[in-house]
Amino acid sequence: MSALPLRAAAFALPWAVLAAALGAQAGLHGRVRTIAGATFDGALAVVDGTARTQTADGERRFDLAELAAFAPTGAASKPVAAPHRVWLRSGLELPATALAGLPAANGVPARLVVTLPAGVDVAVPLAMVRALRHGGAERPEPALFAADRKQPLADADLLYVVRDGKAQRSAVTLRGFGANTVDFTLRGDDYEFATAGVAAVLFGDATGAAPDRQQKPRARLQLASGEALDGTLLALGADGARLRLDEGVEVAVSAAAVLDLQMQSDRLVWLSDLQPKVEQTPAFDRVWPIGVDRTPAGKGLQLGGVAHARGLCLVPRARLTYDLGGRFDVFEAVVGIDDRAGPDAHALLRVLVDGVVVWDGGARVRGQQPEALRLELKKAKSLALEADFGRNYDLGDFCVFADARLVQQ
Repeated sequence: MSALPLRAAAFALPWAVLAAALGAQAGLHGRVRTIAGATFDGALAVVDGTARTQTADGERRFDLAELAAFAPTGAASKPVAAPHRVWLRSGLELPATALAGLPAANGVPARLVVTLPAGVDVAVPLAMVRALRHGGAERPEPALFAADRKQPLADADLLYVVRDGKAQRSAVTLRGFGANTVDFTLRGDDYEFATAGVAAVLFGDATGAAPDRQQKPRARLQLASGEALDGTLLALGADGARLRLDEGVEVAVSAAAVLDLQMQSDRLVWLSDLQPKVEQTPAFDRVWPIGVDRTPAGKGLQLGGVAHARGLCLVPRARLTYDLGGRFDVFEAVVGIDDRAGPDAHALLRVLVDGVVVWDGGARVRGQQPEALRLELKKAKSLALEADFGRNYDLGDFCVFADARLVQQ
């Protein structure tokens, strides 16, 4: 791929300054994929919206929106156990090894400090937190917590505590977190409760607000320790990666922590971000929900020993149909049966464009080598993904379309 022209208006830095910054930023070596379909190995550096790759054929520079994905050489998944979980109002879900509070001071609002499995602290404004689970064997998930998350109160927060071995749930106004306490108001009186006894907190709909989503291109950074972060990629290189979340918080991680990078722009759209028409036929009178970035076995997708953060999981018989509106040129995905499927998994996978089968993968079984697809759409009106019953009808057939995406060339 030839170097793309740079548009000076797209960058905050003058070209001379930007070039110097890029020159000083050593790249992180790995496999680069562009939205034009080119795949090559080289060192990738990203600074202020510009990507630079150094390969055996020389240097290439291009706009970050031209980057589809990047996988560092030698990166390996090394999950770290995280007993706690935090849901942000932006939709991001964060695992946590520790939780702490920072009170409001000097014009800075109260914040929740989330220690990620990667060992990085993220201080999120409390008004942008949707819910948190303070886990552990002594603090099992409250019985009503999952249901309450689907339908929170409007003007009050819910505090779930464990006291004398009994779970309690109270409607409160949560003021913040101290060093070892949760501070809240209940029926006009202020209280402090030991954080050790808090099992969960759910904030009311009107007690905070979701931040505005940052503009594309957006990045999903998958870390080796198990977490995935969404936001704007500010920098990437041999020293690591720096990402700004929608909450405005910047997160910096080491190069060793980076497992995978997936980009989204107006020219590259993930199917897991779209709403399809869903058609399903029950197997043994059971309809499995469509897995978005997960399977019934858990978060994420696994094909041939490789973890994928994004994609779709269908359990036969199911068909997802997407209205493309003639916008896209290419469909890409890695297709197969998830490694965590049942041992007798056997299913038929197909892709249809404008109602016509353009790829028939035949019978797929667990352990079979996944297949990488790149199918021409030619400005088609619709795309459908289909998982059909195999010889065993359905015995844990977790049919995966990993990294499923649409590309506009």
